[in-house]
Amino acid sequence: MKQHMNQDPARRLELQADPWWRVDLLHEFRVTSVTITNRGDCCPERLDGAEIHIGNSMENNGNNNPVCAVVSTIPAGESATFECHEMEGRYVNIIRSGCYKFLALCEVEVNATQTVSENAASGGKATQSSTGYHGGAERAIDRNRNPAYKDGFCSHTKGETDPWWRLDLLRKHRVTSVTITNSGDCCPKRLDGTQIRIGNSMENNGNNNPVCAVVSTIPVGESVTFQCNEMEGRYVNIIRPGCYKILTLCEVEVNGSTISEDIKMDPVTNDGDIFRASECSAILPDNAASGGKATQSSTGYGGGAERAIDGNRNPGYTYGSCTHTKVETDPWWRVDLLRKHRVTSVTITNREDCCSERLDGAQIRIGNSMENNGNNNPVCAVVSTIPAGDSVTFHCHEMEGHYVNIIQPGCYKFLTLCEVEVNATQTGNAASVGKATQSSTAYGGVAERAIDRNRNRVYEVGFCTHTEGETDPWWRVDLHREHRVSSVTITNRGDCCPERLDGAEIRIGSSMENNGNNNPVCAVVSTIPAGESVTFQCHEMEGRYVNVILPGCYKILTLCEVEVNASTVSEDIEMDPVTNDGDRLLASQCPITVPDNAASGGEATQSSTGYGGSARKAIDGNRNPVYKDRSCSHTVAETDPWWRVDLLREHKVTSVAITNRGDCCSERIIGTEIRIGNSLENNGNNNPV
Repeated sequence: MKQHMNQDPARRLELQADPWWRVDLLHEFRVTSVTITNRGDCCPERLDGAEIHIGNSMENNGNNNPVCAVVSTIPAGESATFECHEMEGRYVNIIRSGCYKFLALCEVEVNATQTVSENAASGGKATQSSTGYHGGAERAIDRNRNPAYKDGFCSHTKGETDPWWRLDLLRKHRVTSVTITNSGDCCPKRLDGTQIRIGNSMENNGNNNPVCAVVSTIPVGESVTFQCNEMEGRYVNIIRPGCYKILTLCEVEVNGSTISEDIKMDPVTNDGDIFRASECSAILPDNAASGGKATQSSTGYGGGAERAIDGNRNPGYTYGSCTHTKVETDPWWRVDLLRKHRVTSVTITNREDCCSERLDGAQIRIGNSMENNGNNNPVCAVVSTIPAGDSVTFHCHEMEGHYVNIIQPGCYKFLTLCEVEVNATQTGNAASVGKATQSSTAYGGVAERAIDRNRNRVYEVGFCTHTEGETDPWWRVDLHREHRVSSVTITNRGDCCPERLDGAEIRIGSSMENNGNNNPVCAVVSTIPAGESVTFQCHEMEGRYVNVILPGCYKILTLCEVEVNASTVSEDIEMDPVTNDGDRLLASQCPITVPDNAASGGEATQSSTGYGGSARKAIDGNRNPVYKDRSCSHTVAETDPWWRVDLLREHKVTSVAITNRGDCCSERIIGTEIRIGNSLENNGNNNPV
């Protein structure tokens, strides 16, 4: 038995009764879900029946805390998420009850928000109605309660009507309280009668949001806390109503916690609200521009067209991330999306260091024509103005096109763009990037052959699927997310047996009940002649799964190609309810409120590469822990090996999740350091731990 354990690459416990594992979160949290990754090389059944407990008690080592879920089964090497519905606790335990049990865990991830609220203001973005005496809005969130104005830690507006100060928390929070520190060297009565408002609206600069409290008075130089009873909102405003008023704040602290928003899950019902992590992706707006090809009418001052799609919103021209044309008539910039897209919106980031007015009047055009370099395509929107250094989004209401142009009409004009982001969904064959499976496989006719982009209809050449003879054989493609399906094209076998497809049903939907074969019917195949392709109209049916099932006994299902003409179902990011010309909004005021894996869009590198394990494999979106399946990175044996991902822009990093190798050598990761920062000194390895 000891010898067996020494070979076990997963986390080890001795064979024992009721083995358990516990993580101390150090504070009380509201736990939304727990994700467990099972061992991939052997013994996946060891997790069957394991219980997840969450609570604050250490009685029986925490194993008497309430149960979140019971693991029915987790397939070898896969990750499963269990919903805990905001159970509160400091300890998360996993226990496997019974005699002579092992417990092996390759990863445990806890999706939670801290119940002990912290100062959310310090990570936000402050602004105010005006600035006087150099008292910038950001001074009120510098974590310094110094009440002496002359020391440079207090904000100050000009004398005006209804002066205000606003904090953008960057996402929705539950606000428990707001603490305000008053000026200590003069004028404490300036805060008398000010209102604290909290909400999600930017109407009237946020000053119409609900009132948390009204300040009666705050003594000179003191701090007073106002209870807000978990009001929900993204914006915290402090407004002083009246004429000829000045607003000064030496510190504003917001005691609040972020509102956890679940990622969208498959509508499959499993015990304990379990779903496969690999089948549950957050649906984010897709920046189609980043994979496109940019060009422009001319280039001045080294400002190449590709800078506008480099994934970097840095608005300072000297940092090398903004485009620049020469002065000319009707300068333009264009991105070729490489294929037709439905464009939901276009976000433009303006230059900050000078000349922000150069974008006033620019036109955004979208279409498929290259006439006049694409500048004759239909107009999505006209830019009225974009403040210096800001990003503004213009809604295009799913206009279709291959090209997105930005043109500045007029004589003696420049065009400068610091970033262009195109929120769009592709139209085309969604099956080719899906994942295929089928009820059985015979004669080497695996399911993925039907999505290999090859309509070759001769079976022996190796491009057609084949099931065994069975009852109700089926084939399914997982499109990875919901799509609107316009049509499905099926290519039949040409060398024999074309009648095998007669009566096959095409079904589309998001349910996995009966392997997806209970989803609604798009069409029934009457017949497809030998070797031919026939298209069936599905009228924009929505679903993630496309199934082809052949009802009956002793049936064989063979498909030489399945093409799904579809576009992803776009889900809008949460926006402020501000009405602007052209449905525009400040991009900084509308965050995506789902967990973001920033690594997946970055650029990976490492100190060396061994055994084909390139750095990119660690950010391919695949947690497969078995090395031979080619989804793990690998360096050569060396001193201080390292791996790095460039996120392409500065991020606030909440957490880093690492999946370890499952087939051997798990101890190799022990003692590794995670370092985060902006320096590339020593290849980034001198950044803070």
